[in-house]
Amino acid sequence: MLKQTLKDDIIKYMKSKDKIRLTALRTLMAEVKYKEMDLKKELEDTELIGIIEKTIKQLNETLSYAKQANNVDIITETEIAIELFTFYMPVQFTDEQAKAIVIEVIAENAFKGKGDMGKTMKAVMPKLKGKYDSKKINPLVNELLA
Repeated sequence: MLKQTLKDDIIKYMKSKDKIRLTALRTLMAEVKYKEMDLKKELEDTELIGIIEKTIKQLNETLSYAKQANNVDIITETEIAIELFTFYMPVQFTDEQAKAIVIEVIAENAFKGKGDMGKTMKAVMPKLKGKYDSKKINPLVNELLA
């Protein structure tokens, strides 16, 4: 479904001659095709979201280097690409929503203490992946298991 949306948007940007967005989407779709060939299967939306998330992370790094070099063209193109890819990401959970999900998982599985950290992470990640900042998940789980 998400893949079809990306294809439709490529056509839309081809017609509108928006080269920056078109190039960004074509690059993303090339990454998707490489991943599909590697896995020998069509990617699901959650896997596509993972690729988009990775791409946004790379673009943020590019943006910071471009700002250090004061390269206005790259800064502009990168900001447009980040904004474009962020549109395809699922709605992000707030800290409170993520905390509620982690508490629910801990209660459902009767996890207790730091010894259950790995089990808790394994149960929580599918529910939060792509919907909450992955850097914040581990500290949150750690705090709630304490």
